[in-house]
Parts: sequence; structure tokens; C-alpha cells
Amino acid sequence: MATVKIQAHPAIPTSHRIGYQLRKQMTLASAHAFNDIYTAFIAPLIPILIDRLSLLNVQAGFFLIFLQGPSLLQPVIGHLADRHNLKKYALWAPAITGIMMSLLGIANSYLMVVALLVMAGLASAILHAIGPAFVGSLSEKKMGRAMSIWMVFGEIGPMLGPLLVTSVVTVFSPSATPWLMIIGITGSLVLSRLLKDLPYSPPPRQAGAGRISIKSVARVFIPLAGIVLARALLRSSADFFLPVYLTERGASLWLAGSALTIQAGFGILGTIFGGYLNDRIGAKQVMFMALLGSTLSMFAFLSSSGGMQVVALALVGTFTAMVLPVGMAVVQEHFPHNRSFANGLYLAMLFLGSSLAGVLMGALIDALGTQQAFIWGIVVCALGLPFTLWLPGKLIVQEK
Repeated sequence: MATVKIQAHPAIPTSHRIGYQLRKQMTLASAHAFNDIYTAFIAPLIPILIDRLSLLNVQAGFFLIFLQGPSLLQPVIGHLADRHNLKKYALWAPAITGIMMSLLGIANSYLMVVALLVMAGLASAILHAIGPAFVGSLSEKKMGRAMSIWMVFGEIGPMLGPLLVTSVVTVFSPSATPWLMIIGITGSLVLSRLLKDLPYSPPPRQAGAGRISIKSVARVFIPLAGIVLARALLRSSADFFLPVYLTERGASLWLAGSALTIQAGFGILGTIFGGYLNDRIGAKQVMFMALLGSTLSMFAFLSSSGGMQVVALALVGTFTAMVLPVGMAVVQEHFPHNRSFANGLYLAMLFLGSSLAGVLMGALIDALGTQQAFIWGIVVCALGLPFTLWLPGKLIVQEK
């Protein structure tokens, strides 16, 4: 009877396996970049939409709710994704988001803007609920690194999106923005081709593994909610109303869009640092550092001008971005059998907070002016510092 020679089929070396996983992680994460290039169009287009549709700042603030409101469905999407392969829907999200957001340049009514934002938000919600869990499943237990990769590509979107759309509007006109949808459609076609053979492997389930106790959810999500909601008002001022703040002070639309690019570019540095430090010193310390740094750097931005203001803005982008990969790593580490659901719940909370903060910040700007409204964002962010001390220090469920 013939024997099988084990040497003929050697195990895949660890370095090769990790290299394969990194390549797949980065390819998957590029969908995040394609998608978020388009969602980043909204902030630089706000001054144009306000002028064209004769809107108040608070009315424009509602645009964030329409764009991010569908994120409330992420726990449902995530629950389904933990049990069924929804990869193809996630990979087509950049195309749908790109089509909808590119049409904003020709939107001629408030209702049309709302419809476009809701459809783009739904496609984006599908990607954000499913994508991180797929990336995390290839993490080799380096969850902070995996979430940093996902978020680094996500920060490419806010970095390139404002520059791209403001360049098209400045060189041509707002009516030229529909041509930009070609990038998203092409991206989805390429990614669907490259990742067509990526296997779907649902997490192994033991008896009772699929259940999540109220106690475990509260232990993780209450402090996370305190952190992300306290940060939301400051982040809204930096991400959404920064062009309003700068154009009021005489900056051109292109310069205001470039400021968003600077902030997002340093946000990439923040996501790398956040994931790296999470794997080494823990979530509590990184979250405390992120909130404290966000408050101090935003205060420095409002108090300075010229080159020092650019430096302060870079620090705002760095510190505020550190929160996201750490929070995603925390929920996926603590709920390994329900990663998509936990990730969807976290992001739904995050996007809901951002949406409400956008409306509140718009109302504060109308009532107090941009300077005073941004200061309130600093104060509220500082209130989140005690919540960092309540984050769980150990895993609730250790993945095998």
C-alpha cells in the first residue's frame, strides 16, 4: 500500500501565510478607501449647497443624518453577515456610493440631496458592517494592526476626496462632478475580480457561543459610548464644518478642501499609531491619550494662525483618528463569535453620534458663531476622559 510523503506537501511557512493575509487585508481595505473618497465629498460641497439651496447651517447639518442614518442598520447587517457570505454586497458599495455622491454636484433641490445621501449611506453601511470583520478574520490575532490597516485605507478617502471634488469644481464646475463616479465603479469591478476566490469562513461556534450577554455588552459598549459620543462634537467641527470655519475667515474653497486633506492625511498616522499602541499598551491608555490630545490640539488650532495652525490641524487629525481602530479592535476581540454584529453595533453608535453632533454643531454655529461652537466641542470632548478608565482590560471571550 502506497504511503503519502508528508514532505511532498510542506506546511505553508508562517512568513508566507502572514504575507498572504496582509495582501488580502490590504486589498479588502482598499474598498474602504474607494467608498470613503465619495462620502468625503459632502463637507467641501456644503458651502455650494448652502448657497444654491439657500440653507441654514443647521439644515446643512442634517445632511450628516441622512448620510450616516442608515448606519443604524449595521447591527442587523452584521448579524446576517456572521451567518451568510455577504462579501459581494460589500465590494459593490464603492460603486453605489460613488454614483450617488457624484450626483450631488447637480442636485437642485433639498429632497434630491436627501435621496442621494440616504442611498449612499445605505451602501456605505453595508461595507462598514461587513468589511472590518473580514479583515479581522485574517488578523493572526493582531487585531489592532488589522483594524489600523482597515482605517488607514479609510483615511485615504477623506484625504483624497475633498481635494478631488474641489479640484473638479474649481477647474470645471459643480456640474462636472458626475464624471467622478467612474472611479468607484471601476474600483468595485476590480475588487470583485481580485477577491472572488476569498473564502467565507464563519467563526467556529460552540454551544452558546452565538449568544451575547447583556452584561458583556454593557461592560464594553457603555465606556465606548461615552468616549465616541464625547468626541463626536469635536470631530464634527473638524470634519464637517472646517470648510465653513475657514471660508468665513477668507480662505478659498480649494484651500478649505486642502485643510481637510491635511487633517485626513495625518489621520492615517493616527490610525497606525492607534492600532500599534493598542496591541502593546492597551486600549485604556490609547483612548485617554487620543481624547486629551484631541482637546489640546483643537484648542491650539483655534488659538493660532499661519504655520502653527497647520501644525495644530495635523495634530487634530492624528489624535482624533486614534479612537477608531482601537474601538473596533476592542469589540472584535471581546466578541470573536459575533464580530460583524459587534462591529456593526459599534459603528452604528459611532455614526449616530456623528450625525447628531453634526446637527448640534450646525445649531451652535447659527446661535454662537463658529469659534464659540468649536470651543464647546473641545469642552464636551474632555468630558469623555473618565470613560477611558472604565474600558475592560481583559477579553471577555478568548478566541481559540
